[in-house]
Amino acid sequence: MRRFNWRLFRRKGTKKESMKDEKLLLKNVDDIKNPRDERDIHEVAKEVLPEED
Repeated sequence: MRRFNWRLFRRKGTKKESMKDEKLLLKNVDDIKNPRDERDIHEVAKEVLPEED
């Protein structure tokens, strides 16, 4: 009977999270590099940074 490999499970989870973050960054890079209009830095920060509870 095989045992569950927790180390591989943990690595897969961290890899999946990092890929998710990279995809979100790649999607938002064009918007960050090429601003459409003049916006206040606070407005941009609200869009880019997550809300804190």
